[in-house]
Amino acid sequence: MTSLGIDIGTPGASDLDPFFGLVREGRCLVEALARRLVTPRGSLLNYPAYGYDLRQWVNAELDASDLREIEQAAAEECRADERVDEVQLTAAFSDDRLTLTGWVTAITGQTFRLTLAVSEVTVIILRSTEVA
Repeated sequence: MTSLGIDIGTPGASDLDPFFGLVREGRCLVEALARRLVTPRGSLLNYPAYGYDLRQWVNAELDASDLREIEQAAAEECRADERVDEVQLTAAFSDDRLTLTGWVTAITGQTFRLTLAVSEVTVIILRSTEVA
């Protein structure tokens, strides 16, 4: 069976777990996707096409069309991870927070619910559970 990997945890999507705890399989994939979605494109020297920073939209005045564009761009960035087979995301904005919810199907066939809350200061993975 294909593995989704093992990595050092990044519970806030941008900082390493201070105890260098390891995450495996689905949690590893979800945290990797969260990092992709808070990394400004072009900020990684050897990977200029990596990243789509959702934080750029936090203080913007967004309409429904903008939210659809964010959903599409975020889904495209998630699909750039070779472990992702399918992704469906919905963006919403309220109380100075951009929330991205949806599901990700991995190449293993496992499906995970994903909820990210993005504010000017923090990025929180609110949910990352495997769908039975």
